[in-house]
Amino acid sequence: MRRIGRLLAQLVITAVLATALAFLPPVFVHRHEYTKAVTDYVKNPSPENDAVLRVERAKNQRVALRTHIEAAGVLFVLMNAGCFVARRWPGVLSTNAEIRGMPLSPD
Repeated sequence: MRRIGRLLAQLVITAVLATALAFLPPVFVHRHEYTKAVTDYVKNPSPENDAVLRVERAKNQRVALRTHIEAAGVLFVLMNAGCFVARRWPGVLSTNAEIRGMPLSPD
């Protein structure tokens, strides 16, 4: 039971960290349709052009959100894989440190 609690805590922590790290950097979405809608609206600010611009802006926001979610998923998998490797082969990390002459514990 204790192991399940630790795993659940790890999954929650890595999910929060992955989400936070994925949403920090801005996403640049370059779509020709959005650029054309902005240009048309600047040239002629009519209700029709405003409606087209709102639709294109919504599409851009969906693309950016999907990109953030995909990045969070990739980070989540990578973080948990790193935790798994660190727990599965703890001797490998300490052996590499000993080979390089690095102390394992501060004396």
